[in-house]
Amino acid sequence: MKYRHIPFITLSEIACRVWITLSGCNFKCRGCFSNARKPTGKPLTTEELVKLVRKSSQEYYGKLPEEILITGGEPTLDRDYLIELISKLNFAHIILETNAYLLDEEYIKELVEAGVKEFMVDLKAIDDKKHKWYTGFSNKKILKNIKTIQENAKIVIKTLYIPGFVEEDEIKKIAKYIASINPQIEYRINDFKTRHGLSRNPTINEIEKAYKLAKKHLKNVIISRSCRRESKPLKKKTWITVFPDGTLKKRSTKNYQSYRRHLPQ
Repeated sequence: MKYRHIPFITLSEIACRVWITLSGCNFKCRGCFSNARKPTGKPLTTEELVKLVRKSSQEYYGKLPEEILITGGEPTLDRDYLIELISKLNFAHIILETNAYLLDEEYIKELVEAGVKEFMVDLKAIDDKKHKWYTGFSNKKILKNIKTIQENAKIVIKTLYIPGFVEEDEIKKIAKYIASINPQIEYRINDFKTRHGLSRNPTINEIEKAYKLAKKHLKNVIISRSCRRESKPLKKKTWITVFPDGTLKKRSTKNYQSYRRHLPQ
């Protein structure tokens, strides 16, 4: 019986939407903010995890979620577990958030057949040296997989604006690359939150300059203030965290990091 460590799932206060966080990641991103970078939380089978999603959603929304985002960490680490999980979540629109490194054509098609409707791919940099420095891995497989995903499902591509590392010029190059595949692909520019002494938070002007450059090549460019699904400025900036034992707790972006010390290891 297969397990993945689950630190928590998250319920949106904006829509009937659930994030499933699968901990553990193959990348070693220098500025990673995620509590789920290393295996943490409680090991759950796919049956236990789906039960948690169903129960918490019914309690909070009064119905099953309309949309489920599977994120991490990196969800694709355990292929069998992920395919089994997706096949059991066929009551919702499934989005898979991934760095796309571990995928290949067969894996992508298997995910689509299981029920993935949309892929959200984190492309850290188009320059391979930069990508290796930041993540520890080349981006060549990722670029290849982006093309394959686009041929089989909807794809959204995201990049962090990291001052001094991934700035306007790099984002322009990424936009041109995406446009060469399909100029209709949605591209999200997220603002970096300084971690581990790396860089600083970008300014609004810097983000807007990058947005304008990307818009010259792509039809659908979004400035997203975080990695969350909602892209417009929101009055509510909190979410409902559901721990593996079913406990619900409201959290915000400010207290996200403090959750690390409360997670079972």
